[in-house]
Amino acid sequence: MNILFVNASLSNPEYVSNKKKIRMFTYPSLGLSMLAALTPPEMSVKIINEEYEKIDFDEAVDMVGISFQTPAAPRAYEIADQFRRKGVTVVIGGVHASAMPDEAIEHADSVVIGEAENIWPKLLEDYGTGNLKRFHKANGYVDLRNLPIPRRELLNKKIYMSTNVVQASRGCPQGCEFCSIERFFGKKTRFRPIEEVIAEIKDMDKQNFLLFTDDNLIINPTYLKNLLIALIPLKRKWLGEASWAVGHKPEILKLMRKSGCLGLFIGFESIREQPNTKKTSMYNDMRNAYMKTVKNLHKNKIAVCGAMIFGFDNDDLSSFDETLRFCLEADVDIAQFSSLIPFPGTSLYDRLTKEGRIITRDWSKFTYIPPGKVFIPKNMTCEELERNIGKIYREFYSYKRLLPRLTRALIRYRSLISVFYLFLISMNSRKRFKDISFMSSPSG
Repeated sequence: MNILFVNASLSNPEYVSNKKKIRMFTYPSLGLSMLAALTPPEMSVKIINEEYEKIDFDEAVDMVGISFQTPAAPRAYEIADQFRRKGVTVVIGGVHASAMPDEAIEHADSVVIGEAENIWPKLLEDYGTGNLKRFHKANGYVDLRNLPIPRRELLNKKIYMSTNVVQASRGCPQGCEFCSIERFFGKKTRFRPIEEVIAEIKDMDKQNFLLFTDDNLIINPTYLKNLLIALIPLKRKWLGEASWAVGHKPEILKLMRKSGCLGLFIGFESIREQPNTKKTSMYNDMRNAYMKTVKNLHKNKIAVCGAMIFGFDNDDLSSFDETLRFCLEADVDIAQFSSLIPFPGTSLYDRLTKEGRIITRDWSKFTYIPPGKVFIPKNMTCEELERNIGKIYREFYSYKRLLPRLTRALIRYRSLISVFYLFLISMNSRKRFKDISFMSSPSG
């Protein structure tokens, strides 16, 4: 039996495999390589990332498994329909399909709802006996103990900066309205045994960075502390994601530095309290709390990629300049400015649907970059949201801001390699947004 796994492209198909496309800092997702590891060895498995590789629709395959993010849904359904016309069995899964199974089944023979690890072996068994169900729904959540090692050898290493991707936990109790993690992975965070995480890392290519794909490494400080202590002897360099609270835990920060952490993606989201999230904390002034986070990360030589979101109900036009001032004054190394997106499977999607504020179900428009015009903001127009995101991107990545920031980073980190990567990411951002319509005005 021949199985083809496909990550559907977010891009226009004509752009796929364009050699000019920037691939810097591209990492694979673990989902399909994990399913490949759960597939019996007598079955042939191939993985395609359509963002960088072309699909051969004439290839002799018996089953195609398709995973995709919401903006890629239209393209994923095109792929599915084309294979089904050739008589190939198509299975669709992932967060979007789990949220919209009745939509997905129109283009598939079977839809996987929820985490796939416990479903996949039974699905293959049902296929073999001719009893493939239309829907395979997860019963509870996956036990993260004794998981197989993802089959990274099936990934095309030429299209990724590194395939050294590892996950230590799943699930999040924070319940942010715009996030689907709670519904898909659960409110309770599950953790892999640390010895299994370390054993997997030891088996990876030692020449490249590690990327932890956990949504929030700091959810359980005790677990993280023990993981960091176990990482220190490996002498690996790594990147990860954490909430802003990590910057207020000095012991954790010191261990992060010793364990080889080079940078963290921090979801600041907004410097204003949002009434529909669980972001409220002991800090009355979120801006000062965030300033302290960045300062303490920098003190430990950890670079900060700060993610900011616009379009919340208490955002107005003053939010943009306010946020830009914070990013500049805090000296955030890299900034990501994006629109709020009500993805299916989130509480935000449910609320805005009830309020009649979602204006399209064209999933290809549910993008961060450029900001998709998919819902009606409360205190601004869609055009004002889009235009002002472009405006602060141009300002933050203008040369007059960028060059002094890189100079300060060189003094701070004392590492030419780190600053070189910050430069590449910044130039990537300039190029990425210069090609987008709302960024078309002259840049500095």
